[in-house]
Amino acid sequence: MKERILNIDLFKFIASLMIVAIHVYPLHSFNVEVDYVITRVLFRIAVPFFFMATGYLMLSSSLQDYSKLIRYTKKILKLYLLAIILYLPVRLYQGALFSNSFGEILKAFFFDGTFYHLWYFPALILGIWITYFILKKFSFKLSFFFCFVLYLVGLFGDSYFGFIPDCSFFSSIYSFLFLFFDYTRNGIFYAPIFLCLGYYFARYSYKKSSIIRFFAFISFGIMMMIEGFLLYKYNIPKHTSMYLFLIPTSYFCFSLLHLDHQKQFPVFRNLSTNIYLFHPLVILGVHFLSKISLFSFLANSLLFYLVVVLFTIVFSFMLEFIKKKFVF
Repeated sequence: MKERILNIDLFKFIASLMIVAIHVYPLHSFNVEVDYVITRVLFRIAVPFFFMATGYLMLSSSLQDYSKLIRYTKKILKLYLLAIILYLPVRLYQGALFSNSFGEILKAFFFDGTFYHLWYFPALILGIWITYFILKKFSFKLSFFFCFVLYLVGLFGDSYFGFIPDCSFFSSIYSFLFLFFDYTRNGIFYAPIFLCLGYYFARYSYKKSSIIRFFAFISFGIMMMIEGFLLYKYNIPKHTSMYLFLIPTSYFCFSLLHLDHQKQFPVFRNLSTNIYLFHPLVILGVHFLSKISLFSFLANSLLFYLVVVLFTIVFSFMLEFIKKKFVF
């Protein structure tokens, strides 16, 4: 496996906090539009970063040794099944399982996730296998082109959905696709492009100066925020996960972290996984505490976010301590 980079492990932790923000809307109490641009647009770099980190660490070595991809897939699948079991009581309490047909349950398991944040795991498994076979068959340039075409198809099923004319040929195509999944933010259309870019950083040297990378990241990030705001203003999106400028913004974000090889720092990596997995439970818990306590965290969205983050981090540290003390 590619040697880990401290900067990547650290940013995984930061990215996990971005994902919590996406699900909490921390600035909503102050300005709805600013909150949207920050959390629903700029912070969308978080998940692509996770995909790129996986592509960087796994794809290059897996192309040399097929068994590594098998082992990694089993690891992610076990984590996904554990997460499904973990959130099963919540789904039962919500009554969602009884209201869903068998077909909808299959859609949730293979594409949409059985809880709102669990879509990432089937997307990762499906995406890494699709990207693996594309890279195995074609050159990097051609592979990137295929992944980009997939992303474009997904883009018009996501934030650019409003540009598809009603009752048109393309509308029929997307209606057919949405029989199998609710979002194009999945392992077919969304994940491969970022996994492919992660592979690029592992396979090819990158020599642009850090100043150029920084200004490129800032410039594309601003353009992505403008893009997202305009789409929001004219009510174009079906969903808000995929933007055209998300690709270069994520690329230059990752390039800034690709500085030098340092020792592993698994604490940040493990914390980010725990935060991603458990933050919806903490959100539900803080909601419940706010309702039964004299002081409500719900009135101030930023305070609510900070409390959720604090409790999630504390819980994640406790979980790591227990794993280290009693499991391993």
